[in-house]
Amino acid sequence: MTRFRPTDSAAAAVLLAAALLSACGRSEPPATTATAASPASEPAAAKPEADRHLPAGIDWFEGDVDAAFAAAESASRPLFLYWGAEWCPPCAQIKATIFNRREFQERARLFVPVYLDGDTPSAQKQGERFGVIGYPTMILFRPDGTEITRLPGGVDVQRYATILDVALADARPVTEILRAASTGGELSAGDWRLLAYYSWSTDNGRVLPEDASVSTLRSLSERCPVELRADCSRLFFDYLFAASAADPSPLTGLDRASARRTLTDLLGEPAVQRANVSNLSYGAKSIVPLLCDEGSAERRALIASWSSALDSLEADPAGAGLSNAERLNLLRAHVVLQQLAAPGDPLPEELLARMRATVAEIDRTTTDAYARQAGINAAANLYWEAGLDEEANRLLVAELEKSKQPYYFMSSLGELAQKAGREDDAIRWLARAYDEAQGPATRFQWGYNYMVGLLEMSPEDTDTIERTGLQLIGELGASPDAFYQRTRIRLEALDGKLRDWSKDSEERARVIETLRARTEQICKGLPESEQSRSNCERFLNPAVPATQEA
Repeated sequence: MTRFRPTDSAAAAVLLAAALLSACGRSEPPATTATAASPASEPAAAKPEADRHLPAGIDWFEGDVDAAFAAAESASRPLFLYWGAEWCPPCAQIKATIFNRREFQERARLFVPVYLDGDTPSAQKQGERFGVIGYPTMILFRPDGTEITRLPGGVDVQRYATILDVALADARPVTEILRAASTGGELSAGDWRLLAYYSWSTDNGRVLPEDASVSTLRSLSERCPVELRADCSRLFFDYLFAASAADPSPLTGLDRASARRTLTDLLGEPAVQRANVSNLSYGAKSIVPLLCDEGSAERRALIASWSSALDSLEADPAGAGLSNAERLNLLRAHVVLQQLAAPGDPLPEELLARMRATVAEIDRTTTDAYARQAGINAAANLYWEAGLDEEANRLLVAELEKSKQPYYFMSSLGELAQKAGREDDAIRWLARAYDEAQGPATRFQWGYNYMVGLLEMSPEDTDTIERTGLQLIGELGASPDAFYQRTRIRLEALDGKLRDWSKDSEERARVIETLRARTEQICKGLPESEQSRSNCERFLNPAVPATQEA
């Protein structure tokens, strides 16, 4: 199952690995827990396309992606592709802080803006075409369809606008820039800015192969011109994120010492702090252990420098521009630093009081739907990180009456219940979330969460597992373009989990046979020439080894 989702894709590569676990014993749900319903026998219908809400103030292209590229080429205008989902808090954050701002809307007149919701027809197939997985992903293309750059979340609108200006003016693809950098070629200031603000976390190996990420990002961060130090500090953080994700760590003792010195210097610079709000919010959990041993003087010193940088951001007059979600994420970083400094110790009362006061203020004053989806998710993340699970539970139960996508928070309530050992309650929440989810890709994601919950917490309930599996697979059959990208990735993960569950049990093996037979019926209806047919035929196929979950 998935933990609460972060409100910025800039740290997605680091956080993704922590997105899948939790299991405990059993106890009665507390009084603050709302009753979760069982799923209906019939799946919810996909939301009509006309009802999907597009951010206002932008002349989003009406039509499919291929038509948009044709229009861009005909008009000699770049194309801006936004890939997202209605329920997604990071997407809501972008809509609340970027798309609704004059700086972006003015520039949107210079390109063809395309909003590709993950639940629209062929969206997942297009996702595979462009190599996009996580929501949100934002890509700028030349009029001829050549990809220029992938734009980051988690930056203020002025920086976002500046990067758009650079990309629109030069239109030199990041692929070319990176090739020039690797061969010793000359790079302009604009080239360096595009590299510094490229969304490496959503690159997915398109520009930079994973096995070359640590060395390449380190080299770029060291070569960047000194006059662009603040911008290029983002490349240094990207280098550290890549190193922290590698196993084993590629850093020697000398590398760690050098990185500590560099990072400590950077953390003290206000311009660096402002350019790295999201990195400072999310990076401590992976970077501090990468560079410092637990209990060491070096760790204490780095934590002190990081805490001071957070304090400076919060106190900076420019900090008035921080969104509610960013304010909460900075508090969450304080929690992480406290836990790294003194594992197992209670959090300071002053920090707990600040957290509760900030959450209460944001809960009370935030009325914009996009800002609220991002803010309440960030608040729940903050409470989860601090171990305040009951407070997170109360916040999310109350939010169900206010959110336009309450099923999103139901999954989080299921995770909280599972963590507390209330497994029956957790399963009911997951079932209700699946029942109320809207859109084919979204329904499969929430159905996957429910199936995993059943396999983990109620493995003997073969009837429900079989019935839910048949419903989930049947819904894929109603969406011929479903066997791509995010849906395909989860289908492959479910394949491995079902095979593990069915080992050494004739009854469970019979369920697998039933699910496989239903899948074969669906596969036969897909064009033999399409990759979707092959993707479909792999599911639970005894001739194909089980896919190992990443």
